[in-house]
Amino acid sequence: MLSHILKLFFINFMVKVLKKSIEEEKEKDLATQKVLDEMKKKSEEDQAVHQAKQVGLPYADLNIFPIDENDIRIIPEEDAKKHLIAIFNKSGKKIRIGMVDPKNDAAKKYIENFKNDQDYFIEIYVISLSSANRVWEKYKKISFLENLDLLRISLNGEDLEKFEENFSELLQLKNKLTKTSTTDIIDIIMSGAIKMKASDVHFEPQEAEVRLRYRIDGVLQDIGNFPHKNYQSIISRVKMMGGMKLNIRDIAQDGHFPIDIDNGKIDIRVNIIPGNYGESIVMRILNQASILLSIEDLGMRGLSFEQLKKEISKPNGMILTTGPTGSGKTTTLYAIINKLNKSDTKIITIEDPVEYELKGISQTQVVKKKYTFAEGLRAIVRQDPDIIMVGEIRDEETAGIAVNAALTGHLVLSTLHTNNAPASIPRLVEMGVKSSLIPSSVNIFIAQRLLRKLCPYCKEKYKPAKETFDSIKKMLSIISPKSKVEASVNADFLYRPKGCPKCHQIGYQGRIGIFEVLTISKNVEKLIYEGASENAITQAALEDGMITMTQDGILKSLEGIVSMEEVWRVTGQTDFLEQLYENLMDQSLSRSIPISEEDLILVSKNKNSFEKISSLLQKTAPEKLVEVIFSSALILQAGDIHIEPKKDAVSIRFRIDGILQEIGNVPLSTYPTLLGRIKLLSGLKTGTRVGVADSRFSISLEKPFENISQESTDVRVSIITGGFGETVVMRLLNKSAVSLDIENLGIRKENLQKIIHEVSKPNGFFINTGPTGSGKTTTLYSILSKLNKSAVKIITVEDPIEYQLEGILQTQTNKEENYDFPTALKSLMRQNPDIIMVGEIRDNDTANIALQASLTGHLVLSTLHTNDSAGTITRLLNMNIRPDDLATASNAFMAQRLVRKLCDCKEESAPTEKEKKEIENIINSISEKSGINKTDYSAMKIYKPKGCAKCNNIGYSGRTTVSEVLVIDRDIQDLINKNALSSEIKEKAIENGMITMLQDGILTALEGKTSLEEVWRTIGEDDGK
Repeated sequence: MLSHILKLFFINFMVKVLKKSIEEEKEKDLATQKVLDEMKKKSEEDQAVHQAKQVGLPYADLNIFPIDENDIRIIPEEDAKKHLIAIFNKSGKKIRIGMVDPKNDAAKKYIENFKNDQDYFIEIYVISLSSANRVWEKYKKISFLENLDLLRISLNGEDLEKFEENFSELLQLKNKLTKTSTTDIIDIIMSGAIKMKASDVHFEPQEAEVRLRYRIDGVLQDIGNFPHKNYQSIISRVKMMGGMKLNIRDIAQDGHFPIDIDNGKIDIRVNIIPGNYGESIVMRILNQASILLSIEDLGMRGLSFEQLKKEISKPNGMILTTGPTGSGKTTTLYAIINKLNKSDTKIITIEDPVEYELKGISQTQVVKKKYTFAEGLRAIVRQDPDIIMVGEIRDEETAGIAVNAALTGHLVLSTLHTNNAPASIPRLVEMGVKSSLIPSSVNIFIAQRLLRKLCPYCKEKYKPAKETFDSIKKMLSIISPKSKVEASVNADFLYRPKGCPKCHQIGYQGRIGIFEVLTISKNVEKLIYEGASENAITQAALEDGMITMTQDGILKSLEGIVSMEEVWRVTGQTDFLEQLYENLMDQSLSRSIPISEEDLILVSKNKNSFEKISSLLQKTAPEKLVEVIFSSALILQAGDIHIEPKKDAVSIRFRIDGILQEIGNVPLSTYPTLLGRIKLLSGLKTGTRVGVADSRFSISLEKPFENISQESTDVRVSIITGGFGETVVMRLLNKSAVSLDIENLGIRKENLQKIIHEVSKPNGFFINTGPTGSGKTTTLYSILSKLNKSAVKIITVEDPIEYQLEGILQTQTNKEENYDFPTALKSLMRQNPDIIMVGEIRDNDTANIALQASLTGHLVLSTLHTNDSAGTITRLLNMNIRPDDLATASNAFMAQRLVRKLCDCKEESAPTEKEKKEIENIINSISEKSGINKTDYSAMKIYKPKGCAKCNNIGYSGRTTVSEVLVIDRDIQDLINKNALSSEIKEKAIENGMITMLQDGILTALEGKTSLEEVWRTIGEDDGK
């Protein structure tokens, strides 16, 4: 008997040993397989990068890219898998498609047919098979409730018991709807939402069923659908609980009710609106515990956190949080209030509505049409508070009172709706706050977003493509040491969501903030006074130590707190950060490099092919590269030269007719010599990196050559430090490439007549507007050239002097000697000129002095940065110019762009039906008073570029002007005096005969001078309609 027992014991023991051994082997196999899978994915990504380079297409790593399930379904799953393609991004009519095999003719044909059938603009990227599989998985997306059901099957023991306790009623709800009371149904739904930490519950009636969704960590999750017949009783019950009217179904209603839970009470805010298939309900769950955060819990770091603590400790000023709805602005303000809430401090709030009750604080609420933010704020100030919280600054009146309160001894906390922190400054100016008051009234701007945190129990480590890390390094490299954060990229891995029982298979759990904190430093204050752009303010703030939300998100992704996919989903600053590498440029010194006729002849032999010039550059000795590069740029009439070191070579690109063209690459080994020569020409030290440096020199020719009539060309140079070395951008101010005869600029006859008429007047204001590179300055010089007569005294103040004009006194600003535009203008007035040209109106002082000059007998010409001619009026009014003065002083405002002219090798192209309709609409919108004969354009002929040796196979050669001229007639003067919107002014101007840039562009395309694509590129399809 004993031996039998021992035998059984031994058998059981061996079974357990074997079972354990098998399980261990399985775990080893799984670990090995995981490593192999990662190696395979890495190999796939490397192959995709290599393939992208081969075919000249961009590469995309979809492991870090947020994929929208709705976007991918534009292409059926079967077609996507058959052709190994995947849609990974859609924005309007623009679609990004990834191809696993970009050489697959069937796939290319499918995409081309898809593009033509659907009328989409398509960008092609090369992706790996792993990336494609990740997109294809989205086709299988099931509802959140079904996901929970599948999760239950995989659980056992304590985990299963806990799951059943939390969610079994919710899972069985659909089957029990007819047997469960309405009160119990709502209890089950709300209980499930609270246990899943949802912020909102959505009931959305569809045609066949009612959709139920929870918003969990900021993202809506499908819970399931249930029949309409059960929904009406739910609506009635919710209305009754929320104190709303049961019999009203055709207007929106708001209400609220409390829910008792084990550890307290939760408030539910209800909103009901009518819809096509019944009333839609959204219930917001307001959990008091969620706002009991300290400022330490918010997720700020380094200098940002230090600045926050410093600025909220001040007795007065404004603390402004900014971001879209749901970005956590109010939570941040509550955290600040929690920090400041003491017995010796009186705090009053005005909110819309009061969402959370705060002990020891007086909270008031907006009442529509009776008690607005402005009225409430005005009343609160009389209550002798130390600290005021205003839910949101929405209008001019509230902004003015808030600023005044901040200036008179109160600390004001509030929110704004802007995309980032620097954008808050122009937003306040738009609301009527004087720019001079912003530095003294605002302590700090805090822009923020909320990102979902990766579930700490199941997040998955992975190695992304090298290109992804290169991009990350680039964006972090511009973080200033002043930021007090560690910005180096030491990690080899990133993390992504997976899904487990702890996070209900979502892969995320909870949220964290990413922040952008801007304080008013001396640099920023100066820019505010100058009316500088948002980008200029951002760059100055970055130099002072600000980190952007995207950079903050990237740092948190490297730490494994969030995924890169989540950073890309929530932020949109990546393009801007990468563009900061391109920032230029003033000038300082002037030197000269001679170019021999021999150099020019050598280049001229190869000028009809970029490939030949590229080959010439490759063969040229390092010490002669500068001469060959400049000779090529002059002969090809380039506007800019870009020299950019990459990983394996140095890229040389020319901007020809406004478009960057790849000219060729030279070996990295030649770069020290090439860069050293450019630095010597610029008067800069050759042995050290300069960070950012701007300078100036000239190119001189022995004598004119072919199409180069001028013997000297000025060059403005900017050198900045990039990821692989110092990057050089040089602008050639090539006078021979520019006609200073206004009749030869390509300006439409009808517009040219208006310009000449308005600038022939003895006094007044004439402004030309448009972006950098749109030809504004050339047009003004051409006007001066026409007006330049012996009986007329003309003086200019410029930054810098771009073209020398005989018989005209040209002066230049000098920052070092504080000789800026306003100072120069005051000096020029004492010179008694007839005509003054101001290079650019950048600030309020310049605008007002220039306007006064035009009111006192001078003709003033200048430029301004706005999108169109009507926008000039708004911009000048924002510079504190009085409407009546502006209306009286102004002659006309012009806006322009430069479009590339089609080469003679152009081909006729039949417009699509959509294009025909667009063209007809634009032509029909031209006023009869414009002088345009519309019947001349009824043939609807358009052309497209082809490419030949003459145009270096580009299809375009040279540029022409498209413009609009807004004459300030009596009707426009009346509208200016009435503070009319720019859209109203534009509409009236068109009615009175103004041809818009878009109309001019379409006419130019129909005349065969340019292509439709070029018009859309430079002006946009919506502008001017």
